[in-house]
Amino acid sequence: MSDDNMESIRGSGNVYADFNDPDAQTKYMKAYLAANIIAVLDSQKLTGRDAAKRTGITAADISRIRNADLGRFTLDRLVRVLGCLGQRVEIQVHEAA
Repeated sequence: MSDDNMESIRGSGNVYADFNDPDAQTKYMKAYLAANIIAVLDSQKLTGRDAAKRTGITAADISRIRNADLGRFTLDRLVRVLGCLGQRVEIQVHEAA
């Protein structure tokens, strides 16, 4: 396929919203929190077992977060994990455009 036939479309920044997912905001927030958890785990060089000890969740759940398998997680649970890893989460609410 030639590049001449390709159309470029700028996304909204939320891939779930771009595909009209009814739970787009929640899924985006879960993915964002999980990405931050993974970043902290990597920066602190924590294994799954070490992270499980610090957070109180199982090593299998740490693995699920690393693999973006977030169906079992609520937003508050992900926030709690970040708190156990020494992070503070702040939420901002804005009027929809």
